[in-house]
Amino acid sequence: MQKVYFLSGTMCNNDLWQFVFPKIKNYSPEYIDITSATSFEEINQIINSKIKSQAILVGFSLGGFCALNFASQHPEKIKKIISIAASAKGLSENEISLRKSTIAFLETHRYKGISNTRVKQFLHPDNHKNVTLSNIIKKMDADLGKEVLIRQLKATSKRIDITTQLKTITSPILLIGSKEDALVLPQDILDLKKELKTSFSVILKNCGHMIPLEKPKEIAEIINNYLNEF
Repeated sequence: MQKVYFLSGTMCNNDLWQFVFPKIKNYSPEYIDITSATSFEEINQIINSKIKSQAILVGFSLGGFCALNFASQHPEKIKKIISIAASAKGLSENEISLRKSTIAFLETHRYKGISNTRVKQFLHPDNHKNVTLSNIIKKMDADLGKEVLIRQLKATSKRIDITTQLKTITSPILLIGSKEDALVLPQDILDLKKELKTSFSVILKNCGHMIPLEKPKEIAEIINNYLNEF
């Protein structure tokens, strides 16, 4: 059975996909852990070491950016891409400045874990009181810990706009977003679709940033249709 490779976002691990993997049909899902990487170059090396040629990559948030970035540099190794809640744009100066101050604070203070306020930023308002989802986000953060958070912030802060590079990809690309995502604007995804001739887009409703946790049934259905029909 052919494998489908999944990449998670910042401070996320394979728990992110726990409701999606059991619903994948006719393919074998395999998680690729990129939390040890200290740069996008190392992330590419990790992906390259795990996949076989003509691979199918599914990435969420940072993982979506990494899947697209890898495909832009190794298009011959990719069969299909699914990017979820991810933008191809680089970080703004404000975002870079915020990351620097966050890293400086973390390096000199005890990390108490992700706050309830931050958890709510990832979720749709309808899910703010969903203890199951909140606990999964908190558990992933606690399991990975302070060192991984600092490493990931440092490794991914040099994020440039890769839209132009993505135009070299001839493989099909599915871009999935959420209308109510407070972190990745759906317009960014629609703008990218316009630039990429081989891309398709789906914008979900009543969902925040954590699409694989908030809409696992819908995501699995979209992935299954995309993998089995295109």
